[in-house]
Formats: sequence, C-alpha cells, structure tokens
Amino acid sequence: MLLALLLAAIMVGGSLQRVTGLGFAMVAGPFMVLLLGPEQGVLMVNLCGSTSAVLILTRVVRDVDWRRFAVMAVASVCTTVPGALLLRDASDAALEVTVGAVVIVGMTVALLAGRLRGDRRWWRVGARWPAAVAGSLSGAGSVAAGIGGPPLAAYSVLERWDPVRFAATLQPFFVVNAMGAMGSKLLLTDARMPQLDAWAWAAVAVACVAAVVVGDRLARVVSREVTRRVLVVLAYAGGLATMLRGLGVLG
Repeated sequence: MLLALLLAAIMVGGSLQRVTGLGFAMVAGPFMVLLLGPEQGVLMVNLCGSTSAVLILTRVVRDVDWRRFAVMAVASVCTTVPGALLLRDASDAALEVTVGAVVIVGMTVALLAGRLRGDRRWWRVGARWPAAVAGSLSGAGSVAAGIGGPPLAAYSVLERWDPVRFAATLQPFFVVNAMGAMGSKLLLTDARMPQLDAWAWAAVAVACVAAVVVGDRLARVVSREVTRRVLVVLAYAGGLATMLRGLGVLG
C-alpha cells in the first residue's frame, strides 16, 4: 500500500512538472514526507525530482538559458551545506512543520508575485543578483523540504521571463539543486535513503519515466491554467496535512 501511494505521488508530481516546468516537489513532496518520514521523504523528493528533470531536459534542452542557469545553480549550491548543518539536529516533528510551511508560504508567494509585478520593473534589465537570490532561496528550500520551485516561480514572474525558457531552464537547475541538497544531507547528517527492495526501486524508476510520458500527453490536451489549479490545490492540501501532523494535530 505504501509503495502504491508513493508511486501515485511520483506520477502526479512528475506529470505536472512536465506540463508546467515545476511542481514535482510541491505536489509530491508533502505526501512523500507523510509516507516515508521527513528525512527519507525529502531525500526521495530530491532523487525523484532530479530524475524527472533529467528526463524532461532531453525534450527542452534547446530552450535552456544556460547563463541564467549558472548564476542560479552556483547560488543554490552555496546554501545547501549551511542548510544541512542547520537542520542536522532537528526533530521529525520540526522537520514536518518545516516542510509544510515551506510549501504553503512558497506557493502563496508564487501566487502573489503576479499581483506584485505591476507595470514597473523591480530591477534593471539583465541584473544577475535577483537570479542569485532566487537560486539561494531555492537551495535552502530544497535542503529543508526538498522544495525549491516557489522562489524561482516568483522570480520568473517579476523578471517577466519567457515561460518556455523558464520551464526549460528549471530542469538542469533542479538536477544540480537536488543533487547538492541530497549530497549535503547524506554526507553531513545522519539522513539515509529509504530502504526499499530492488524491485521497488525499479518501480520508482518506471514511475518517473511514465510520469513524463503522461505529462507529454497532458500538455497536448490540458491547458496550463487547469494544470496550475490542480497543482495549487494538491500543494496546499499536502503542505497543510504535513504541517498538522508535525504539530501533532494529525496522527
């Protein structure tokens, strides 16, 4: 039963990421934490999210903005080590509350970014520091909760970044971001990957691939607006459930 729910989370999160460019961690992350616990759940999010990003990258590599990717990636990696050290001694309950809060606050900021944009620009055209700030916040979120998309989504709106290039550039970034976060936690903390049988890991790999295939089909028949609404509802539901369990409200 646990594996079936885990595979379902991977399928839904991976499909949404293929359509919108992000969403795997925000949707699948809280549910993986509920299923596997905060430490192993976040590591599984990092692993599966980066795998999905690699698969999607093969389809969108021509649209990647490599210069902006480099700025965000370097900033992200610089925050993973201190983030891992900061959370090393945190309790499971504290980590679950952190995951839920990151999802809820991050999603809210991303949704409000459009209203904050207005007609004027918040920084000059071509400025690199906003990309660095977004990347560093994403790195911190990825270490703490496996979730690095919201700061980037807010940045893309305020920057007026072309949605196609934004979605494409996120894929190599998510690979670097997730691998940096996962490596830091495995090396600097007591966190360990979930103990699954070989056949279960094979099923996880198949689910990652299948999610991208399903996402390809959905991208042709379902509008991005509908997909975005589904992403928002699932992210809030998962984030709230994870936070409530960390607070002891849910058993």
